Amino acid sequence: MKVKKGSNLFEEARSQGSLSALCNGRGMCGKCKVKLDVELPLTPTEVKLLSVAQIRDNVRLACQHLILEEDVNLTLIDKENIVVLGLDKGHVDIHKKKSDLLCAIDLGTTTVVMVLIDGASGNVLNQHTFTNPQRTYGADVLSRIEVTLSNNDSCHRLIRNEVKKTIDDIVDRYQPKSMTIGITGNTTMTHLWLNADVKPLIQIPYRPSVADITFQSIRKELGIDVDGDITVYPPIGAYLGADILAAIALFDLFDTKKNILFVDLGTNGEIVLACNGQLYATSTAAGPAFEGVNMSSGCQAVDGAIDHFFNDRGELLFTTINEASPVGICGSGYIDLISCLLEGPLESSGYMAEEMVFYNNPKVSITQKDIREFQLAKAAIRSGMDMCLHHANISYDQLDALMIAGGFGKHINLDAAINIGLIPKQCKENTVFVGNSSLAGCVSWLTNEKEIPTKDDISSVKIIDLAGSEQWLQLFTEHMMFEGGNA
Repeated sequence: MKVKKGSNLFEEARSQGSLSALCNGRGMCGKCKVKLDVELPLTPTEVKLLSVAQIRDNVRLACQHLILEEDVNLTLIDKENIVVLGLDKGHVDIHKKKSDLLCAIDLGTTTVVMVLIDGASGNVLNQHTFTNPQRTYGADVLSRIEVTLSNNDSCHRLIRNEVKKTIDDIVDRYQPKSMTIGITGNTTMTHLWLNADVKPLIQIPYRPSVADITFQSIRKELGIDVDGDITVYPPIGAYLGADILAAIALFDLFDTKKNILFVDLGTNGEIVLACNGQLYATSTAAGPAFEGVNMSSGCQAVDGAIDHFFNDRGELLFTTINEASPVGICGSGYIDLISCLLEGPLESSGYMAEEMVFYNNPKVSITQKDIREFQLAKAAIRSGMDMCLHHANISYDQLDALMIAGGFGKHINLDAAINIGLIPKQCKENTVFVGNSSLAGCVSWLTNEKEIPTKDDISSVKIIDLAGSEQWLQLFTEHMMFEGGNA
């Protein structure tokens, strides 16, 4: 695309909808790379975040060149082919036919996953994954709330238009007379989809402005000529969304007699404990380190992401997704890597004397800052788990199951996760990786396999507020330590 003199390079690139800007243009993430046909002056931030080869090829960070002094042609780079867990089966049981096609959408902060199902046979026809285009306004929900509060509906329009394009393609290909769409996501994502007021999400007493199930006409909302509705499922609260409610319904946590701890290893770090007929839930604000964000060589689960490290006779080796050339390290890779480093240079306190480089061109390494970012995420999750068990007055030995959900959950090395202290060692024999439970739960609602929890069910969940809790702060501090390291 051509950008004219005097234009804001960052905003012009962002208008294309696929610019990665995880820090919302603050010059921190180094992801908003563009290739130019002219050589623009380098900023100190670019010298720090770009490789020599990238600088030589006229790659620049769009956020560093707000006012152009000349016309430029730019190409967006680093478009991501994200590998995210969808539905693990090719067929589902239809308990009551609703329409010709069913489409379940997991509206994630980072990625969006859609699964298309034949409404009569139950056959899974297609699955589609794409990066949430709202990431151009930041990796976290607070950045997107800030943008929306500035009287800007860009986040709403971006996600609606991207979903509309996919549904358009589906209708053109399959020619259905009727269609039913279901949407799950965290509370902020569903508010942005509905263009609902997000201010109550960040103001005391932190309540969603949309608390009920919402029905929209596909024809009216998306402008697509097909009969049917979009069902936007309700959140539990401001920090516990319909994605977690879908998991609760999928695993019958409202009705179980067992002690089950459910953990979603994502940016918001939601945790639910079912114990003696009562549900306890919290959200830990773990941050995006598990998704490779704010890490010097971090990346999502894309082709070439290092997903596993292992020691082989003293040599540190790794594997990459789809055996592609290394581009960075994803969440499961960091868990393995830190576990391996605890056998050598990394102390249990998290101290590491110097940066370790594993690959060059591009440089793939781990720094002291990366270790600290990961410690914060690990401590947030583990202390949240501890708090749920404390409120229910049980121990990890009394759990019947620990369920780990999340986009990369099934790729985690359990031994490594235990070694670093993310997962308690008492749970080694009963830990289950459940994949994308939000999407699977949404499918179970669309097919009438599971019932949508009632308002009374939802209001019965005991929400554990971690803010201001001295006990949580103490646990958080304790879990900053790595369990498998040297003192």
